[in-house]
Amino acid sequence: MADIIYVNHERVKEDAARVESAAAYLRSVLLAPQDTRTTLAVNERSKTAYERSQDRISQLGLLLDQESQNIRDLGAAFVEFDEMMGRLGGNADRYCVMEAKE
Repeated sequence: MADIIYVNHERVKEDAARVESAAAYLRSVLLAPQDTRTTLAVNERSKTAYERSQDRISQLGLLLDQESQNIRDLGAAFVEFDEMMGRLGGNADRYCVMEAKE
């Protein structure tokens, strides 16, 4: 096991931003007004399926937004953990010291 763990915080932030930017593409798109008028049952079922799929896409976008926040929170938690372990390691030489690479 390594004595030092390096975490590239800039990379963590970049990864979170990439996930967030991907989520921006996952927003629901409503049908055009001319597509909402129909007398055929099959068209009505198609509209329902389309609306359901758009709802799922929107939900996926929201989940990706949450995941990008989780990535940021995990990075911040690691920094806090690293600082606590550093203080603990400063009290005795027998503990491994973990450092976060900024």
